Amino acid sequence: MRTFRLLVAYDGTGFHGWQRQPGWRTVQGELEAALGGVLGVENVTLRGAGRTDAGVHARGQVASFCAECSLPAAALPPALATRLPRDVRVLGAAEAAADFDARRAAVARRYAYRLLRAEDPLWGRFAWRPRRWPAAGALEAATRVLEGSHDFSSFRSTGGSPSSPVCRVWRAGWRAWEGGLELDIVADRFLYHMVRSIVGTALVAAAVADPVARMKAVLDARDRAAASVTAPAHGLCFEQAFYPGEWA
Repeated sequence: MRTFRLLVAYDGTGFHGWQRQPGWRTVQGELEAALGGVLGVENVTLRGAGRTDAGVHARGQVASFCAECSLPAAALPPALATRLPRDVRVLGAAEAAADFDARRAAVARRYAYRLLRAEDPLWGRFAWRPRRWPAAGALEAATRVLEGSHDFSSFRSTGGSPSSPVCRVWRAGWRAWEGGLELDIVADRFLYHMVRSIVGTALVAAAVADPVARMKAVLDARDRAAASVTAPAHGLCFEQAFYPGEWA
């Protein structure tokens, strides 16, 4: 039995999220079906580093699986490309340690949320245009408050799996990209809708006199009612997963 590690990218528009769900088109489902065809087996189970929601994209999703096969890892991406739909691709593959699990082994994950300054028929699929454009400095100040270990209950939507609300955020800052502004956020783990809730709340905080105080008050409330709207899914992208030895 061999263990493989895949690097996966997908346009989440046409998917009902990553996780396999009966009756729904999912990234995991498409990949497992394609792998089964390539390897000539019926049941392949993938483990993903991040369970992205419906409409969320990925450029750096990591997935792992175990299988008995003689095919070299480097042959998997081109073989899978012939069986996968155009909106999902395996960018790389490598053999991993026998106990490697893409989800459990990850020590940090990185997401980007992109805001679009003006209507764009291309970027509009992958970035959200807010009704009111924020001041970049105020937006940056509001989100930097979140760096460190905190209880993120205020940014957690109902419906996710039960878990501790405490997350360690190593970076939460904004930078310019060609279409507008982009949130770059890295944490050991993320709660359900956490990044999208942060974006919606930060936009409101950036419009008040003291963005830092507003964001601190929301964080300290530990109550989802204290935060603002959840930003749309299509602006969010899973960028990277980090593993021991790859994270500084």
